[in-house]
Amino acid sequence: MIVLKIIGWVLLGLLGLLLALILFALCVKVRFRIEYSSENTSVLLKWLFLKIPIYPGKPKEKKPKEEKPPEEKPQEEEKEEKEKKPKQGGGFLQTLYDAEGVDGLLAILQKVLSYTKRFFGGAYRGFVVDELYLDVRCTKEDAAATAIYYGEVCAVLFPLLGNLASKCKLKKYDFNIYPDFIARFSDASFVTSFHITPMYYIGITTAYVCRLLFGVLIGMLVKISGANKEKKSSRNENKNTKEKSEG
Repeated sequence: MIVLKIIGWVLLGLLGLLLALILFALCVKVRFRIEYSSENTSVLLKWLFLKIPIYPGKPKEKKPKEEKPPEEKPQEEEKEEKEKKPKQGGGFLQTLYDAEGVDGLLAILQKVLSYTKRFFGGAYRGFVVDELYLDVRCTKEDAAATAIYYGEVCAVLFPLLGNLASKCKLKKYDFNIYPDFIARFSDASFVTSFHITPMYYIGITTAYVCRLLFGVLIGMLVKISGANKEKKSSRNENKNTKEKSEG
């Protein structure tokens, strides 16, 4: 018995150590670094002691596939298979629509959208941009076209960058967008590195799933079950009235 207790305590200690290591690993930041230019593009992932090049990755050797000619089925077998396929009913949403109508569906859709908005708001807050350096050179055929093109690029990029800076944590950044009246072609390059914490996203995802489960799905099931009970009671009443009228 003493040996079994010792083995049990050792296994319990190892399990606790494993869970502690998993929690520690999920709390470690996952870092990404992206470098883009007209000459080269690279995406690197860093987590713990791992450095994984996502792009360009290792080229995979493609094995030639042997193509088999498609087997032709006679028309009679195709007709039999089509007849055997079960007909699809209205489904879960159709049952809910029959129970609550359009108003019920709209109320549930509003709940789902509000929960989704909260989820993405939390996802933005957990996304931290450590550095973002953008360099864009605007060039067209002549000076007038270059100036117009430069204005169009600024009108698109600066609102996007402002939206990013307002929703995410942006630590270091530098945006260099300029017109070049001498160059022959436009060019763009950027370098960015950002990080996320897996535990944070696991937490907000779990909260989102629980809200959908308890706030939407269970409510839908309760409404459908109530509607089914009302239908059964109405059917029983109709049967009783018919039996009385026949008697």
